[in-house]
Amino acid sequence: MRLQSDRLAAARPYLYLTPTLLVLATFTYLPIARLAEMSLHAPGTGASLGPWIGLSAYQKLFSNPLFWRILGQTFAYVFASVPIAMALGLGLALLLDQPLRGLGLLRALYYAPVVMPTVAVAALALWMFNPNGGLVDYLLHLVGIAPIPWLVDTTWALPTLIVIAVWKNVGYYMVIYLAGLQALPQAVLDAARLDGARPLVRFFTITLPLLRPTTFFIGVVALIGSFQVFDFVNLMTQGGPSNATNVLVYFAYQNGFAYMQLGLAAALSLVMFALVLAILGLVAWTFNR
Repeated sequence: MRLQSDRLAAARPYLYLTPTLLVLATFTYLPIARLAEMSLHAPGTGASLGPWIGLSAYQKLFSNPLFWRILGQTFAYVFASVPIAMALGLGLALLLDQPLRGLGLLRALYYAPVVMPTVAVAALALWMFNPNGGLVDYLLHLVGIAPIPWLVDTTWALPTLIVIAVWKNVGYYMVIYLAGLQALPQAVLDAARLDGARPLVRFFTITLPLLRPTTFFIGVVALIGSFQVFDFVNLMTQGGPSNATNVLVYFAYQNGFAYMQLGLAAALSLVMFALVLAILGLVAWTFNR
């Protein structure tokens, strides 16, 4: 009886996990396996996988110069928007963790873009960055700077999208950092203050290290979200001008739904999945070593 009871106790956690694992298998693992199968065939628009083509889709993808250009642009978008948004979120959290008047209103104002629908944010950004009477160019005109074609110039289009993405996401990171700051052990901070440690010293030697788990969580969420950027590209630029704002997800969408190259789109999706997984593994190893 005791042995049976021990086995039941050992199996209980797996029984609790079974419903979640079934959902993950149905909606995550099986679709990924199906995607891998599609990438090795030439599927058409029907349910059939089509003829076997092996690794031809991957070879075609890696030999396409446009893929490498879009990969570089995706990296530029991710590794520019994520650190900037995280740094600004931390700065705002430090500011709003102080006893200021109107603190609730300030937090709501900074968080407002997060809860706004992406379509609304895109429409607002299109108006703000419109070279013909947009708010940004109007303000630049007041200081004597000529209008800039923000979203229709190959030099400015991607940086403009990065600015918009930072503005949309910084409030979310601010709230998470604020929760992390308010959970810090005040005794440690008070002891450092009594020992005469300056604010910058306290921040870099105590506050920032104690925020390490919070930073790791935000970094993982931000990296995944940035690699999956699609809405802003689709709503504002459609990858243009001249593919200057094209990113991996939108490139997979184009191949799959515009060009009907489903095998190539599947291969591209798997490459992106492996890439994100490798980067997240590197981030986890860096934070946990």
